[in-house]
Amino acid sequence: MLNKISSITLFFITIATTEVKALETRFSSDITVDSSFIDNNTFTEPVIRGLLNVGFETKLTSLIGKQSYIFVGYALQRGEQGSDIAGDIQGFSNIDEKDFNHAFEVILAVELSEKLFVKLGQMDANSDFANTKYGQEFINSSMGVSPTIQGLPTYPQPSMGLYSQYKLNSAITTRLGYYESSAKYNHFDDFFSIAEVQWHYQGNSSVKLGVWNHSHRENSDRVSASATDIYIAVDHYFNEKFSAFMQWGQAKKKVAIIEKHFSIGVNYQGLFSEEDTLGLGFTQADVVAAASEQVTELFYLYPLNDKINIKPDLQFISSPSGNKLMGDLVIFTLRLSAQF
Repeated sequence: MLNKISSITLFFITIATTEVKALETRFSSDITVDSSFIDNNTFTEPVIRGLLNVGFETKLTSLIGKQSYIFVGYALQRGEQGSDIAGDIQGFSNIDEKDFNHAFEVILAVELSEKLFVKLGQMDANSDFANTKYGQEFINSSMGVSPTIQGLPTYPQPSMGLYSQYKLNSAITTRLGYYESSAKYNHFDDFFSIAEVQWHYQGNSSVKLGVWNHSHRENSDRVSASATDIYIAVDHYFNEKFSAFMQWGQAKKKVAIIEKHFSIGVNYQGLFSEEDTLGLGFTQADVVAAASEQVTELFYLYPLNDKINIKPDLQFISSPSGNKLMGDLVIFTLRLSAQF
């Protein structure tokens, strides 16, 4: 699979392996397995898929003289794509995808000053933009990122880009990103830019306002177009037990499949143990020239130990893909995840 690993990946790997004795290197791996059962009153279909991530991070501070690191990650996914069977548009599982294995992220990061931080390389833009801290344990993809953001380079296909973060003060941070965003893997004929302002309040709460642009996107008439729109993401920490999130996004009908999106959710930690989490969320996607797909999700995360978690998840989906003629879906997923 060397042809799928960019030359920059090999460059970073060479640095990390040759300097491993002198530089601090941390290796990581995690695996997620979803076993789902899809029911729409006419059929019940089991779906199983898994995602493996491996990587390493090497600190370069002693070489560069500034706080810095490189990160190289590799991802492998196998199994059926559940949404192809269910027919939903928001993605009821955030690890769903056709089989792939490739270098996922290859990043060089440097803290240029106390206020300015930059990254260069192949990156998952959703790690830095349009995400929700208290929505990350939900399985439905639209709980983690608004589907109205067209062309965002994220799972399963991050892309080459440049990211910068500047702290105006203790409460306000600005972020800018510019990425290659072609449907083909790093083909450099399509670009995505994004800017986000974050306001942090009460310690663990935040409000994020973002604007994005996706250039050369083709609409239904296959005419080159440029899309620009906005999104909002809110995380609120009530206390050690309760936390909540909210997202809203929109996109122009000419270039979008989903023109508006809204999601909201709440978490309760410590139901039966100090580390377990119960979550309830709702997400709605307004499909262009169709109805709205609405999803209600309920999950319970239970840590078996400090490395392995089990998560039963139940989703009710009405008007899948905005089609009121399709039967409503009930999807149960049992997610097993482990980190090493």
